[in-house]
Amino acid sequence: MRWRPRRSGIPHEHTLKSKHIDGRMEQTVESIDVANLIETRKANWFHISIIVWACAIMALEGYDMQVLSYAAPFIIKSWHADRAVFGQVIGLGLVGYMLGATLLSHLGDRFGRKRSIISGCLLFGVFTFGTAYATTLPMLASLRFVAGMGLGVSIPNTIALAAEYSASKVRAFTIGCMFIGYTLGGALGGVIAVRYVSTRGWPVLFQVGGVAPVLLAAILIFKLPESVRFLALQRDRRERVAAIVARLAPELAISPATRFILREERHEGLPVKRLFTDGRAMMTSLLWLAFMASLIGHYFLTSWLPTVLAGSGVSMAHAVLAGSLFQVGGGFGILIVTRFLDRRGIIAIAGTFALATPLTVLIGFAGASDVLLMAIVFLAGACVIGGQVGLNAVSGIVYPTYIRSTGAGWAFGVGRIGSILGPVLGGFLINKLPTSVLFTCAAIPMLCCAGAAFFLGRAPKSGAVREAPVLS
Repeated sequence: MRWRPRRSGIPHEHTLKSKHIDGRMEQTVESIDVANLIETRKANWFHISIIVWACAIMALEGYDMQVLSYAAPFIIKSWHADRAVFGQVIGLGLVGYMLGATLLSHLGDRFGRKRSIISGCLLFGVFTFGTAYATTLPMLASLRFVAGMGLGVSIPNTIALAAEYSASKVRAFTIGCMFIGYTLGGALGGVIAVRYVSTRGWPVLFQVGGVAPVLLAAILIFKLPESVRFLALQRDRRERVAAIVARLAPELAISPATRFILREERHEGLPVKRLFTDGRAMMTSLLWLAFMASLIGHYFLTSWLPTVLAGSGVSMAHAVLAGSLFQVGGGFGILIVTRFLDRRGIIAIAGTFALATPLTVLIGFAGASDVLLMAIVFLAGACVIGGQVGLNAVSGIVYPTYIRSTGAGWAFGVGRIGSILGPVLGGFLINKLPTSVLFTCAAIPMLCCAGAAFFLGRAPKSGAVREAPVLS
């Protein structure tokens, strides 16, 4: 169902109250449906500012998620570390992410998206900065573990915040635009590695990645608004809701008697349990399976692509450049996939991962030509990252407000089992298999994800990806 505004410009779910003032009639809004207000409004500068801040958050998170893969070749060479052992270090950082997403993301549903985002930024910023001064592999692994927990808190809550300020017809695309910042941040790590590591050493990657989130967190305290949907559910935050609604719709006359309504279900108790009630069990299970499969292949590539290519005869500069192109290609893929997701539903994600399968295989056979290698890596990044962000958007769409951070967090957290297995398996196989076989192995989970996404599109309630007002 699509909500349509009345000719007067006041949405259906707003009720008016008239009164005489100095001999003239004035109308004030007596009640406002917050969700309906967002659905019927065109984006203004307030909406745009939220997306800009979300993009900035995701850019730093993308940088932090990828920074260790760019630093890995330099640290391995400097410390004479075993590549297989280093894969376990990468995996431990992702364990921290998994625990943060599953055990702490629900705090966003309890205390608010804003507090969780800022706390997560501070946590991963401080411990990323500390990584620059690590001197042993265990110390490096411990610091990345805690930084990962901060990322696990902030990313799902940033998705929830963006989803809750977006109309359903562009919600996936909005989340996709937000993740453009994530991919650009990931690519920035490669640029800094090529430009500065040779003169300042690998610690500069972590120094940049640590200072920036702390500075951003300080700014967000004053600039980032809380989710108006979350505040409306609390029922005791009327003044804060009124202030945000005034920025969303400045022309509405809000009086002290104006009520703010959010017609959504709300239940007390353990939020994780609600991911499997009210017909959500099949949807949640298939979403988790799709996340796990895609992230096995995704993190196999993002963690080891520069290192594997460098070991197969590609120059170090070109190997690092390929890692950056993978991320840049993902930026283009995000815009395409999320737009199709809004229009066609989850079949767009199934098709994207089906295409990613042969492209991933071809990376292993394209090393003889740098131009062909870069082109294939770019297209593979468009499909792999574009499809993954499409899944991220689904996790922020299909659950109602009261469990949205929990739903997104658990999808990310359970999916991180795949992101842990990806680099660990890569580290185990990297010394045992030729390059072509390695990339063939990386393509297998892409195909599995395509199948899971296909059945997710046919599961009960998964069609609500295109009719988000039904669920959110």
